[in-house]
Amino acid sequence: MNFFIGFMMVVSVYAIIKSGGKTILSLVPLVYLFFRANLRVFEGRKGYSTWKFIAGVVGLFMALFFLQIDFQFDALGDPFSYLSFIHPYPGERYIYSTIMSIAHYEGVETVSIESFITGFTGVSVYHFVEFWLGSLFKSFYNVKSDIVLFYFVFPLFKTFTMLTIISVFSEEVSSKKVFVLVLCILLCFSVLGFLWITNPISKYHLRDMIMLPMLVFAFYSLYHGKYSTALVLLIFASIEYILFIPVVFLTLVLFYNRFKRDDYIKFMMFIVLYVLFYFCFREDIANKYFDVGEEKVWFSIVSGSKLHEVYRVILLALLTYPIRLIIALCALVSFQVLKKKMIIADIGLWILSFFLGYHLLYAIASDYSLDAWQFKQIAVNLSVVAFIFVLFELVRRRMYAICVVVLLLQSDYKYPFGGAKKNDNYDFALEQKLGVVSKGKPIKGFFVDENEGLPEKWALFYYPTRATDYARSNDYRMYLFNYDISRFKRSISMFEPSAQPILNRIIKPLFPMNVDLQTNIRNYGVSIVWVNKKSKYLSVFKDKKPLHELESYYIFYLGDGTTKG
Repeated sequence: MNFFIGFMMVVSVYAIIKSGGKTILSLVPLVYLFFRANLRVFEGRKGYSTWKFIAGVVGLFMALFFLQIDFQFDALGDPFSYLSFIHPYPGERYIYSTIMSIAHYEGVETVSIESFITGFTGVSVYHFVEFWLGSLFKSFYNVKSDIVLFYFVFPLFKTFTMLTIISVFSEEVSSKKVFVLVLCILLCFSVLGFLWITNPISKYHLRDMIMLPMLVFAFYSLYHGKYSTALVLLIFASIEYILFIPVVFLTLVLFYNRFKRDDYIKFMMFIVLYVLFYFCFREDIANKYFDVGEEKVWFSIVSGSKLHEVYRVILLALLTYPIRLIIALCALVSFQVLKKKMIIADIGLWILSFFLGYHLLYAIASDYSLDAWQFKQIAVNLSVVAFIFVLFELVRRRMYAICVVVLLLQSDYKYPFGGAKKNDNYDFALEQKLGVVSKGKPIKGFFVDENEGLPEKWALFYYPTRATDYARSNDYRMYLFNYDISRFKRSISMFEPSAQPILNRIIKPLFPMNVDLQTNIRNYGVSIVWVNKKSKYLSVFKDKKPLHELESYYIFYLGDGTTKG
């Protein structure tokens, strides 16, 4: 608990200083001051020294650091080649690393890269703790943002995730036999993973390693009857990840008689501050995640098609594997209530309402948001929490044999034998050239391929900038803006109807097409042009020698934003 609160406070203070106070994390110190007394309920439980704890954390960090690269020690000398193994989503690697570089060099919380053309207007609604943590690390050792993110931030969050799981079981370790059993449970969570439930922690995605510790903390507090503590932990979670706000309201409503009047007053003060922050500082750029239109939203919610969608989503939620874990936990923690055929507000009802409620939110928001699936992802992570506490209940009740059987049946054995693969399809010569011409400064470029359509609905990987690993040549401050998006616009009709209005709204020409390419290059200070060999715009550069040639593209360096040089 202290590790979590201390971590949030240190990163928040750094972010406040770096951003000049324009960060959602500025609410963290205020929430700590409001709810400080609520966080003292677990004091006095510490069973070993702080130095032993730190040594344990460092050892766990090192273990997870090497687990995520399958103990390929040559990654220490060539870390980039294993990035695709750690996180095999190039678009996300680019987006995350770029967000971190913007936070570090510009001191701005934004996912709107087009701000380098239009100017920064405020902060985005996103999760930024992990990026400010990476920026803090870069303040001491400024290596490239992707290396910091995947070789420092990722292992640290994985370590924190494992620590929360360890904390659940630690109080039940009363003998060598239980110690060995708990060690096996932790080994399964960190190395093997569980079939149909979760990947091993060492292979976790960024958003999962952000969600899971917070969910475990909150449920652990509710399990022990510490409702006010659960409330403040969920508020902290909401600052980091806005989608946690609905469960804060659920908790307050479900356990309304367990909270003091002061808790409600402090929470309302938090909501007011939260709304005021985004009212004052939210960026003046079209939202990339939600298609706002109140009349359309309300009309659609009560329509027959939306009711059918809600029915379909809830039915699937009731038929898939995660709900079985939720029900299994409810049966264990609410057995006496169920036996009496009563409905009482307890943690069993809380986790079931949470699970179904977030599936309902996904169903409602699916027509208006490209990222509505994240509501469902939170519910899936909640089922992992349920599984953790199912195992905990078996250990607590000394049902060791049943616990071992569950581990044997559910453990997934494919991950330790998967093997790490290096990324060999990368031109280091191009990275070196781009690094030389950029001179360590941010540079703007055009990505010119008017014949390319939008290959998937996750437009941020292609618009406003084209995601590329070569952006690391300038520490993700080379911004290749997509120049001619006419084919992009036409390809939107290929996607499902719910995605089309959002994509049509957010994908707009960034540059005037009624003037020629050379004029736009001069007007927008463009230094790099990345042009397809079959593009109609290639003729503009017929008298110029490319900086580099790839299989399908020429890369031209134009000096300091002009066609001269």
